[in-house]
Amino acid sequence: MPSPGECLARILDEGRYCASRTLGEAGAAELHLHAMERFVALEPTIPPFRSSMNRELFSYGPPVLALYQALLHDLGVDREPALELAEEMLQAFVRKQLTRSPLLNAAMRVALRLKPARSLLMRSLRKEEPDGFRFEEASDPGALWAFDVRECALVRFARRHGAPEIVPIICRVDDLVAKELHGLELRRTGTLGTGAERCDFRYVDSRK
Repeated sequence: MPSPGECLARILDEGRYCASRTLGEAGAAELHLHAMERFVALEPTIPPFRSSMNRELFSYGPPVLALYQALLHDLGVDREPALELAEEMLQAFVRKQLTRSPLLNAAMRVALRLKPARSLLMRSLRKEEPDGFRFEEASDPGALWAFDVRECALVRFARRHGAPEIVPIICRVDDLVAKELHGLELRRTGTLGTGAERCDFRYVDSRK
């Protein structure tokens, strides 16, 4: 997984056509400049996670916030159009990543069907540290893999910077990625980012 700074550079690159369509070529160039400046200002506030899992799960937070801040405060885009464009650019980047990693997607599909692999993934999710994510394994007979997120580093970070509205953008990346897990389906009734008391992840066999 690329670092947050690398993520921002790739989001700006893969989402350039979205920005150009909405803002024009000059506006897209201006967005690139200001988003990079915003990221540099945000970088010292990124938690120094020890866990690679925490770092990976958090990696979209700072670049999406920098992008949103640049649209909102530097380019004067209204809140809703700014959120829409930020999400469109993020998803363009994620889709490109998915097309570049077909073997990884296939491995993930196999891993989620194997209990030892799921147990290993759960152990990696349980590594807690300050300002990180907190996961709990859940019991759901209808799911291949069930867990809840009780604390979210992305929610904490976005609130600290006065922009909790960016978190649902990042939450929806999970749905985009899950669509590549053919034969599996992600079901959630809510997320911390949308005001629920937990993010209830339930991966189920959709072939039944």
